[in-house]
Amino acid sequence: MSDGFLIDTSIWVKCLRGTDASLQSRVAALILEKRAFTSEIIIMEILRGAKSDKEYDMLYNDFLALPQLTIDHNVWGSAWELAYKLKKKGINVPLVDTVIAATALHHKCTLIHSDKHFNMLAKHGGLKVLEM
Repeated sequence: MSDGFLIDTSIWVKCLRGTDASLQSRVAALILEKRAFTSEIIIMEILRGAKSDKEYDMLYNDFLALPQLTIDHNVWGSAWELAYKLKKKGINVPLVDTVIAATALHHKCTLIHSDKHFNMLAKHGGLKVLEM
């Protein structure tokens, strides 16, 4: 699936805030092209930030409508190894970000993000990233 894009929580938050029309257009285009993906852990991060039951329900329905990249045992194994290798190099990355990176790596997607940790993961873990 090398032409797919896993869209990180940091990008979704920017889109939901509505402060970057260009970014919203790019993400919308990827969704329409069926090249935008999410995962369970990204959905969890988004839903955790809901401000009300109504917003939670809206976000829940919207994000479940997107294609999801599964986080199976192979992804977890990759995440464990990646976290271990980074720690050996003295690099601390939040564990959620490590799982998101492992998901993108496993599914051969480019990770679209706005989070410095993913650039570290790209440098040391082979992750393909697009920072926006």
